Amino acid sequence: MKTMLRRSLAPALTSILLLAGTAAPALGHDQPDGADWLMADWMLLSWFVFFLAGFLVFIVVLKRGLLSNLERDKHYVLEIDEPDYYTPDWARDGAEEETDDSER
Repeated sequence: MKTMLRRSLAPALTSILLLAGTAAPALGHDQPDGADWLMADWMLLSWFVFFLAGFLVFIVVLKRGLLSNLERDKHYVLEIDEPDYYTPDWARDGAEEETDDSER
């Protein structure tokens, strides 16, 4: 009975000790003095960089006329003839049988 109790308590005590030991390094995450807005500045700067890059790409695409007639440009995708890689053979065979029955 004692060995069974020890076997069940050992993992619980080990996990408690591991969790208690990992909480201490979180205190090392405090920021140094004078760095109150360091992360906010970095995030704002990166947002401006990505916004500016996206806006420049949008202006270039607009000037080249790639957004002029979207209704015409979206239908060519339906005309591309390529093999069907996604439908498994068993589903394709079943679909052919159904179309054969409907033709009769």
